[in-house]
Amino acid sequence: MTNNFDEGGYTPAFIKSRENLRKLTPQTIAEGSLCKYLNGRFIIESFGEIIEISYPEGEIIGQDSNSPYSDNRLLLLNYLSYSKNIPFSDQWVSYRDLPHGNVFYPSIKRNVIDTLGDFFSSCNKEVLSHSLAEAGFTLLPAKADIAVKGFFAPRIPILLYFWEGEEGIPSACQILFNSTISEQMHMEDISALCGIIKTQVISQYTRTISKLPKFMQSVILS
Repeated sequence: MTNNFDEGGYTPAFIKSRENLRKLTPQTIAEGSLCKYLNGRFIIESFGEIIEISYPEGEIIGQDSNSPYSDNRLLLLNYLSYSKNIPFSDQWVSYRDLPHGNVFYPSIKRNVIDTLGDFFSSCNKEVLSHSLAEAGFTLLPAKADIAVKGFFAPRIPILLYFWEGEEGIPSACQILFNSTISEQMHMEDISALCGIIKTQVISQYTRTISKLPKFMQSVILS
């Protein structure tokens, strides 16, 4: 079933993205995006959620409108026609390190990085680790208090690091991308992805807590 999302002010962007999709063959899209093409649909796993996009219509199919990740639909649609068959590099960078990344980085730091750092200072770390695993992230050994790796799309891996604060030093978060991301997404989309990551982390944490018995929720939230 196709979800009838309100595309609102983004309607022109959706129209343009669908036009770009139709210009390419399914084979070209599958090779560039690493997404399976089956029965007229591209199948994408994004942060542990399976999302299908029809071809050539470019409609999002079967996505739960209550999902905390529903805002990713335009970015994934763009990804199908923009991504390229380029191998990953061995470099991981922040948004600021990307071409012209310093333009949007102050806003990203204020609204995403610092917000996630503040969130980490007050969240239950065990629940957060579990909720990140539920969202398709893999826990990694690292010097950070929590380090995970996840995929927004097959060619868009993401590293998340969280550090607990100390006296006089606030808790902190870092989001790193493979340096090839600028070849796989528009810079504006990467900026939007940072906001989606923030929403994902916090929303999935809240959803994980909501599944716990009431007495455990009370202990965690007290």
